[in-house]
Amino acid sequence: MIKAELGSNEANKIRRKRRTKQEIEQALLEAITTIIATHGFQKLTINNVSEESGVIKRVIYENYGSFDNLLRLYCLKNDFWTEVILDKVSKQYDNYKDFFAGVLKEFYVSVDKNPSFQSIIRWEVSQPDEFIKSRARYRECCCAAELKKNKEFFSKIGVDIEAMYALLISGIYYLVLRKDVSTICNLDMSKSDGQERILGIIDKISELIFSSFDRMEDKRRLILRLLDKGMSISDIAEVAEVDVAFVYSLISKDR
Repeated sequence: MIKAELGSNEANKIRRKRRTKQEIEQALLEAITTIIATHGFQKLTINNVSEESGVIKRVIYENYGSFDNLLRLYCLKNDFWTEVILDKVSKQYDNYKDFFAGVLKEFYVSVDKNPSFQSIIRWEVSQPDEFIKSRARYRECCCAAELKKNKEFFSKIGVDIEAMYALLISGIYYLVLRKDVSTICNLDMSKSDGQERILGIIDKISELIFSSFDRMEDKRRLILRLLDKGMSISDIAEVAEVDVAFVYSLISKDR
């Protein structure tokens, strides 16, 4: 009724006056996500963000100094996953098997439910400027300490965990970002069935990796018993079906 009497311009002014600074910022951030998701980065301009959010350009400049500063704020507020997920999962699990699966499943669910973070990943892939690159490097730095511990552990069973995480995490990105485009290998990632199958296969991958670890531990114990009995290094390697270097590595660690 108000819009009909006053016209859309005056109605918009009334709406703007009623919004708090926090509400204005939320409208701007939501507008950025909408534009990236529906139109791509070529349409991510201050004019389009202003129109989509209903926030005039003067207010954007007054609050943020520049449009680039607003985009930086958008990234800082939504570039979440590394610290949040690692902290959450590390408090839930105290062994590598559960931690491995927990990180990947939590990562998948979190990215799938966060369109703003999805927009940042699209941004990284399509038009990475120096700020976006710095945020990607920051995410890597946040993972460094945990990844180092994982690398030391998984190297014992011959698993390149850095390559494994890189493959699985990038695959999760792709599955989420294209879920509304098509099925992939008969999985519809926009439906709960497809999502549950991905979570299930993460558990299966974890089981396969750690069954290798259990077998390696069995071999390690066998080798140490054979060493105690005085068997030669070459004979032990043949019986345990490992190379000689592996036997020597156990000697240096356990003796």
